[in-house]
Amino acid sequence: MAENWSNFYEKFADVAARHAARTAIELQHRESIEAVTYAELRRQAEAAAAFLLSRGLSAGETCAILADNDIAWCAVYLGALRAGVLAVPLDTHYSAQQIATLLRDSGARIIFTTERFLADVEQARKLSASAAEVALLRGTQAGLPSFEELRQREWPALPPCPARREDPAAILYTSGTTSDPKGVVLTHGNLLAEAEAVFSTVKITEKDAILGVMPLYHALAQLANLLLPFAVGARVIFLEEISSSELLKALRQHRPTLFCCVPQFYYLIHQKVLARVAEGGWLKKKIFAALLATTAALRHFPGVNIGPYVFRAVHEVIGREMRYLVTGGARFDPAVGRDFYRLGFSLLEAYGLTETAGAATVTRLGEGGLGFAGRALPGVQVKIMPPAAGAEEGDARGEIAIRGPIVMQGYFHRADATAAVLRDGWFLTGDLGTIDGQGRVSVTGRKKEVIVLSSGKNIYPEEIEAYYLQTPYIAELCVMGLAAPGEPAAERLHAVIVPNLEILRERKIVNIKEALRFDIENISVHLPAHKRILSYAIRMEPLPRTATRKLKRFQIERETREHAQEAAKEAGEAKAARPADAAWEADADLARALELVREAAHDKSAVHPDASLELDLGLDSIERVELLTNLEQLFETAITPEAGEAAYTVRQLVEAVRAHAGKGAAGRRVNAWDKLLSDLPEEQPLLKEILKPHKAVTLASFVTLRCVHLAARLLLGLRVSGTEHLPKDGAFLLCPNHQSYLDVFLLVGALPYGLFRRLFFVGASEYFATPLRARAARALHVAPVDPDANLMQAMQAGACGLRHGKVLVLFPEGERTIDGELKKFRKGAAILASHLQAPVIPAALEGFYEVWPRNRALSWRAFLPWSGTRLRVRFGPALAPEPVAETQANQAEAETHYAAFAEKLRRVVGELLAAIRAESASA
Repeated sequence: MAENWSNFYEKFADVAARHAARTAIELQHRESIEAVTYAELRRQAEAAAAFLLSRGLSAGETCAILADNDIAWCAVYLGALRAGVLAVPLDTHYSAQQIATLLRDSGARIIFTTERFLADVEQARKLSASAAEVALLRGTQAGLPSFEELRQREWPALPPCPARREDPAAILYTSGTTSDPKGVVLTHGNLLAEAEAVFSTVKITEKDAILGVMPLYHALAQLANLLLPFAVGARVIFLEEISSSELLKALRQHRPTLFCCVPQFYYLIHQKVLARVAEGGWLKKKIFAALLATTAALRHFPGVNIGPYVFRAVHEVIGREMRYLVTGGARFDPAVGRDFYRLGFSLLEAYGLTETAGAATVTRLGEGGLGFAGRALPGVQVKIMPPAAGAEEGDARGEIAIRGPIVMQGYFHRADATAAVLRDGWFLTGDLGTIDGQGRVSVTGRKKEVIVLSSGKNIYPEEIEAYYLQTPYIAELCVMGLAAPGEPAAERLHAVIVPNLEILRERKIVNIKEALRFDIENISVHLPAHKRILSYAIRMEPLPRTATRKLKRFQIERETREHAQEAAKEAGEAKAARPADAAWEADADLARALELVREAAHDKSAVHPDASLELDLGLDSIERVELLTNLEQLFETAITPEAGEAAYTVRQLVEAVRAHAGKGAAGRRVNAWDKLLSDLPEEQPLLKEILKPHKAVTLASFVTLRCVHLAARLLLGLRVSGTEHLPKDGAFLLCPNHQSYLDVFLLVGALPYGLFRRLFFVGASEYFATPLRARAARALHVAPVDPDANLMQAMQAGACGLRHGKVLVLFPEGERTIDGELKKFRKGAAILASHLQAPVIPAALEGFYEVWPRNRALSWRAFLPWSGTRLRVRFGPALAPEPVAETQANQAEAETHYAAFAEKLRRVVGELLAAIRAESASA
């Protein structure tokens, strides 16, 4: 029992004596495995202790360790405990200045490091004027003690370990990156009590093998990968190189039974599993979901875990010997936890801080994925302090307080900081959370990170981030309160968003801003107004995080505020253009290409070879196509649509076109859309399907939709007016507003058969991905393309059908409205109408939003006779577009022409809507 030992080293020495021949540590190199037994590890620890004592260090003095996970790291740590010296592990990501701060604060007499960090250590010693001696853990260098040599020496017998349970064992810094470092002093009693409490909850024996990838300077890593295994005789596996290939090799070769890691690792596994399932199509997803539900039900009752057999492939990757997966250090997504539980894994979530020796609570077996951080370890008490002012009514969240033998002695030489967090034996964690009736703790955020809006409302950023991370297009997100410069009382929720480029490219989405806006709107409508993100900035670099993958919120917020101030300053000044690349200026063709880019860009000052076409220059899909066509004319060539879509920067686009440049001078420049829509490759299968008659299917579709139309008249009060404006022959565009999922079905179901059979559509290919849906698309004259990525194909498909006398149904808003109101019209309809001289029939749909909007389920109440639902469809008189003049080869002039017609169409549809609403109000 823990009370039998005066210090942690005694416990380790007893284990090492009983399991002398057992492997203590395996260090996996790329081509080999280095191993050490418990007897050898103890001998090396004794050598480290002897060296420290020989250098004059006495009990209570400090030695620092700055190195990657290694056998020598563990030996020196244990040697420091043996000598009664305080071990001070340092974060390997610290800069020389940060190391200097901690050397000065800790007063370290010796610092153990490796050649990788030696330069930073030497610079830190100079910056801090530290007299700390430097010793190498691995390798040799003239003038420096080398542990590889020291451990081979014969040292005189050591005196008994002087440390007692109440004596300090280690100092772990929690904020050494600032000028105000706080070193957490953990005693031998803390370490022994932590190990004993975990052993009382989780069964770990000498037969276990623990895979350690987290850095040992972190408290949770020391607990899982050093204190626990060395207190019981288990085997630890470290990796010299942390990579996915080395990790998979370790799982395969070393067959670990326990693995502790930060949540991010499990998220990656979860994403890969779901991605593999998604590749199998709709049926495989349904089967996978059914199997997950089955395994979950059987685990709940009668307690049978069939996951390892049903999901054998996943378990083979993790390892069939794996007994426990453990996570901690940051909040774990409950949805991911539930899936791991249903896959058949035993995933334990631990919660604690450096000040509590690593863990204070842990989930028990069978509680995985419930959204809790577990219950208090034996001997540990947890309570919730009263909620702070500004909390919503019924919000039980308060600061989490912890008491017990695992709580630190205090902060090193910081009585003021210690007094602020230790009160009557309770440690005030600074974390916010709740405890339910079964003692299960939920952690909801950090007290100091709570956003207090000018309205007095408290906002918990992690809660908001969890909502918005539901969209696959966001990889990372940081929410903060941000006020406009000069308006401190108008603080709003602002987010810094890192888009998931892998998913966006996989789904062929080039309009990142539009995709993010669409999904953010969808999520926002389900949140109270004060919890909605009202502004956001897109960032392409990963967000800064701590070693445990927690967001560095204050750094992100500081950078965001500084950027906002700079932007406000620049708004009142003439913005200077970025200097162009010298090589581009010197090349006449590239210089002309830059001029075309500058002509197209919304922000002329941002034009530069490395500027993002969308995020820096503000180009939408249509403008990208226009720029590409103009560049093709400049270089007398044409490239595939796929090559154009793959370009995200000016350089990538120009070089993709130039690589296929023709010879001789460029010809006369014409309007980009004249060129694209004049010669259509009608032999393409996509265009041929639009023209191909499908009489039987068309008739069957008409009858079906006519029945749907009649049902809507009876149940939803559908009424149609203005049909006299529909041309009986000839090509035209039918352009309604877009309110609901029902729009297209009820709109075309109202048309006469002579018109219905001439209809065709351009639809997103994601809706027609399966073979059955693809056949349906061909039969119904739907051209399945990606209007975002393959806009050129979509526009050519529209032009092809119109040239052959067909009727194109096109929603100019490009998406369903988020709030029932008319949105901005895009230019696609204006371009097609202008270049093909096809009239446009405006149409207004009203009442559809209330029945089935894009962000909610179908409202079945709308079908009840007394619901008062009234759907209206109204067609307006044809709009005749002005032709594009030959002189409008200049992109800016053409854009003005298209924008004017798009706005005219929007205004007319708006007038039709207003008339419908006025009639409904007076009825």
